[in-house]
Amino acid sequence: MRKIIIIVAVLFKYLRGEAHYQFLNLFNQLLIEFPSVQNIVSMFYPEFVDLLVQEKQTVDMQKSSDYTQRIADADHRDDRLITGIRDTVSAALHHFDPAVVAAAQSLSLRLKTFGQFQAKSYEEEAAAIDILIGDLRLPEYSSKVTLLGLDPWVNELAEAVADFEELLKKRNIEQSVKPKERLRNIRNKIEPLYRDMVGHINSAATLDTAGTYTVFIDRLNTQITYFNDHNRHPAPKNIRTAKVDAIPVQKFTGKAITPIPKVYLGDVELVFAKDFTLIYKNNVEKGVAEMGIVGKGNYAGKKIVTFNIS
Repeated sequence: MRKIIIIVAVLFKYLRGEAHYQFLNLFNQLLIEFPSVQNIVSMFYPEFVDLLVQEKQTVDMQKSSDYTQRIADADHRDDRLITGIRDTVSAALHHFDPAVVAAAQSLSLRLKTFGQFQAKSYEEEAAAIDILIGDLRLPEYSSKVTLLGLDPWVNELAEAVADFEELLKKRNIEQSVKPKERLRNIRNKIEPLYRDMVGHINSAATLDTAGTYTVFIDRLNTQITYFNDHNRHPAPKNIRTAKVDAIPVQKFTGKAITPIPKVYLGDVELVFAKDFTLIYKNNVEKGVAEMGIVGKGNYAGKKIVTFNIS
């Protein structure tokens, strides 16, 4: 008795990004190569091909945009300038000239109200920087900015945030069609269509006694196995349960203190920048500073620890 071969299930939930289109395109190429199989699914095929073309166009749209990296670079420039201003003000708190110290104290209080800019969205950060620049140019602060030699920093920051906002505006115009949402809608339609086609092919293979569809199904199953095995990603482990070695007391320097802790999840020591990133709060002045350990890569979640500056 002939062994019946049927098409195995593809794990669409693991086919992230371009892999989803690549698999369905290979399926389409096989249908073109085997007209007898394509004929079985002829009632579905035109819509399938139309959706496949739409998916390709949307994937290409996402790939072709260079705004993502340019915005990230512009955001890094803003962050660098804000950090430079904060460090300059912090250093001036220990200046020998009382007038400079007083100016630094006033500016330090204003900068503290700005908050942790790294945690803001791009749009929120740009808006907050605009407000900050406007304040630093008011009579209340402008003379103090000049006294601390911060005018070039503020002017460059104003230029940088203007460039940043322009990039955000251009990206928003380009993405007004919401490609991610469009891609999701396309995939929500094409996946059931693929399953209907596979169902009809499997039914035909079950009734076929001559093995007409065996080669097609074998080749498709080989592709499915490859995509399932190479695109399956384990669920990220939550870093909130990690063990963190106690952070030694840090010496006050007047600048941001950024120690890197030893972090363990079970018996595994996690690697900074690969498995987790760090964010800090209240890490300049003496007292209790806060550190957020944020999962990255195969790790997710956030764990808060503290350390002392003395």
